[in-house]
Order: sequence, then structure tokens, then C-alpha cells
Amino acid sequence: MKLYPDIINIKKSYMLIKILSLISLVVMFICVLINEIFTPNIKWSFLVILGIIYCWITTLYSIRKNVNIASHVLLHTIIAIILVYLIDRIIGYRGWSINIGVPIIIGVSNIAMLILTIVSRKKYFKYSIYQIMLSILSIAVIILLITSAKYKIISVSITSAISLITLIISIVLCGKDFKEKLSRVFHI
Repeated sequence: MKLYPDIINIKKSYMLIKILSLISLVVMFICVLINEIFTPNIKWSFLVILGIIYCWITTLYSIRKNVNIASHVLLHTIIAIILVYLIDRIIGYRGWSINIGVPIIIGVSNIAMLILTIVSRKKYFKYSIYQIMLSILSIAVIILLITSAKYKIISVSITSAISLITLIISIVLCGKDFKEKLSRVFHI
């Protein structure tokens, strides 16, 4: 019978992170080298570098303790939007990131936040801040799509509808709990 949980050896964890960091740097260097030698006109190595950086951001953010799942959704939404846009720019900007990629990311993020809200209604007050931030981000993306020269009306319609519907469903499902929690916190 164990009385205490197994303690993770911090030195081993740091050593593992250093080894994986070194491997990541070597892979990035090799990809750039291969790219420059064999296909210098196509900069595919930057896509690999962006993918590795994204994995490291995700990993380091996930290692932190007591991280709210909704913050993961918001962080991944922002990083994925930036990543998709950069990939589009690297391969020769064709506008697919703004017309297709970003609306899909925003829609999936809103749906994921709605699922989080439904699954854990008691934590809605925590998730509501992220839901509002995601809604603001969605509105910003919709404005970007509308002002873009090549926007697709279907993308704008679907993204705005998903954002609005998920926010309304979240408020309907947990509005009473949210209002009570808000009045307790702000003494209204």
C-alpha cells in the first residue's frame, strides 16, 4: 500500500525536455538544409518549422498545472489562426486561410466551447470569460472576412451563425447560474 504518490523526477523531466528541444532544432536545421539543396524555390521547410513550434507551444502550455480547458481552446484557436495564415503566406498567398481555414477554426472552437459548457455547467462562470473572448475573436474574424476583397459569403454566414448560436445556447443553458454567480462576485 502506497501512502504517497510517485514523485516525478524533475531532473529527468528537464533532461527529457532538453533532449527533445535539441532533436527539434536538429530536425528544423536538416529540413532547411534539405529544402535549400533540393527544392530552393519551394519553402516547405518553414511549414515544418511552424509545426514544430506549434507542438512546443502546445506541449509547454499543457505541462502547466491547473490550466483551464477553455483557455486551451482559446489559445489553440489564436495559434491555429496565426499558423494557418502563415502557411498560406509561405506557400504563396491564395486566400484560403481567410476564406476557409479561419472560419473552420472559429466554428470548431465555438462548438468545442459549447460542449465544455454543456458538460460542466458548474464551471460556466470560468468558461464564460473564454466564451466572450472567443465571441469577440469571432466578430473580429467576421469583420476581417467582410472587409477582405476575396471573402466568401458562405464562410461569413456559417462562422457568424455558429458564433451567435453557441453564445445564445450557452447563455440559455447556464444563464441563471451565471447571473447568480455574477451577483455573488460583484455584490449586485
